[in-house]
Parts: sequence; structure tokens; C-alpha cells
Amino acid sequence: MIGCVITAASLAKADFQAPFQEGEDLLFQVRWGVVTGGYATLTVPSIDQIDGKSAYHILSEARSTGMVETFYKVRDKNEAWLDTGSPRSLRYSKTILEGKYSVNEVVDLDQTARTFHETEIRHDKNDAREDKKGVIPANVLDVLSSLYYVRSLPLEVGKSFTLDVHSGDKTFPLLVKVNKLEKVKVKAGKYLCYRVEPVLRERGIFISKGKKLEVWLTADARHMPVLMRSEIFIGHVSAELVKCTQHPSKDTKELAAHTFPTPTNF
Repeated sequence: MIGCVITAASLAKADFQAPFQEGEDLLFQVRWGVVTGGYATLTVPSIDQIDGKSAYHILSEARSTGMVETFYKVRDKNEAWLDTGSPRSLRYSKTILEGKYSVNEVVDLDQTARTFHETEIRHDKNDAREDKKGVIPANVLDVLSSLYYVRSLPLEVGKSFTLDVHSGDKTFPLLVKVNKLEKVKVKAGKYLCYRVEPVLRERGIFISKGKKLEVWLTADARHMPVLMRSEIFIGHVSAELVKCTQHPSKDTKELAAHTFPTPTNF
């Protein structure tokens, strides 16, 4: 495997060109084996100002339905703010309800001072509140923003990348391996994709700590996620693209240059 290590220092010098734009809206069907367990979305609803810096507002939501809803209710909302001019996170928040587990967390990342401030409230533990502060490396990402940053990388089978990712009160190296180029059929269509494996050391989007996650990204300039599959305690959970929409933004010329990947015939 070809090693392509991206450190915090190299991120600062990288020419960050986002392959996504404000208004991108991806809808996924979430399945537990053959059972439809719910739906999830990945969207970029707006460009916000965070401490005077422009940031892509990235939103991930998941909701259980049907039979799964009756025994394991899920209402998850993860939000990240990714600097539009540099691949670094400015803020991350999550509101998680999974069964009896319920938590709210907000992490502010001061990339200039290289510090973080995390506030966590555990609603399943009598609203217990915990505040943590600490240091971060330059240009660190959160778990959700890291997925969107990987989309901007020059993916190639055999390459691997290492990113600094912050989760909770910890920063850890996220190894991203590009394993294979293959054809994938989902409800939204058929796509030629890179099969990418992020090796997580902490709990992340759609996955628990220590479990295997694979993401299929289209083999074009957009590198749009069309399929995600993660291990759980019994079997696996998959999120399959059902619909992709590009809502209007303030810059229509910019949107014109970022059309969605066209499904292929094979």
C-alpha cells in the first residue's frame, strides 16, 4: 500500500477545494441486515459565521422507524462547522438519543489558540454536566468534518491518509485507507466508487468505537458518499443513498460547476 500521510502541518499548507457546496442534501435508508431501521441525512444547509470565520455548516441526522423504533428509539443530530478556507473544524455539536442513552455535547475549537472547550450534559444521568478544556494540534478536524475533508483528497486505490481528529476531549490519528475501486448499486442509482475504510479509535458517525466502517465515495470530482456500512454487536448497519438534491444557494454560478455524479449503466 502506498503511504500518503497528511499531518496537521501539511493540512495548513493544503490547497483546500471543497467538492461540495451549500445546499447539498443526501438522504440515506438505514438497514440492519435486511431490516429497514430508519433514515439518515447528510446535508450542508448553510455557510455560517463562527467567531468571524466563514464555515460550512454540516448536518447529520438519523431517525429510527418501524420495528426498530419500538425497541430501540434513535434520534441523533450531529453538526459540524468546517472552515471554508482551510480544512479545520471550528465547532462540533451532537444531540444523541439512542435507547436509554441521551447526551448533548458542544465542542468549540479555537484554531488560533489551539485549545478546545467541551460541554457535555448527560440527560440519562440526571442532566449531569461536565466541562473540559485542553489543547489541540493545528488544523484538527472533528469526526463529521473529517468525512467531508476526505472527499477533497486525491483518492487512489492503495493510498492511505492520516488525519488529526478531535472527539470529546481527545485528539487521535484517523487512518483512512483507499482499498478498492468498484461498481455499487444503490436506490439512487449505479456508481463507480472508491471503497474507503476510516479506522476509528473513538465513537463516530454511524459507528461505535473499535468497529469497522467502510464508505463508498463516487470516483469523480465530487467523491459523494453513496453507501456506508459499519459493524455492530450483531451483524452490520448500512446507510444506502436514496436521493441526492442540490438546493439553491446564494452563488448560483458556483453551484453550476458542482453537479451531482451521474449514475452509470453497468
